[in-house]
Amino acid sequence: MTIPYEETGEIAVRLSSEQAVVLFELLSRWCNDNDRPTPDRACFEDRSECAVLHGVLSDLETQLVAPLRSDYRQIVSRSRELLAERWDGSDLRR
Repeated sequence: MTIPYEETGEIAVRLSSEQAVVLFELLSRWCNDNDRPTPDRACFEDRSECAVLHGVLSDLETQLVAPLRSDYRQIVSRSRELLAERWDGSDLRR
């Protein structure tokens, strides 16, 4: 049985360079740094959600140049500062 679904093909999500760097850093930390905390299983309803996050990280890895730069830590810091000014909450729930 096929479930009808309106969307076909791929969906593009636009990110500023600052958003992309911050998201890359977050996903890299969650996926690659075994010494850092990650969301626990209670945060996810299905393994597919983890697969999607790994896919986004992989896409960012192929597109971003910033992680290869010697001043990457500074780029991340500046990007975080800029984006933090736009968020007034302490967590994902406003």
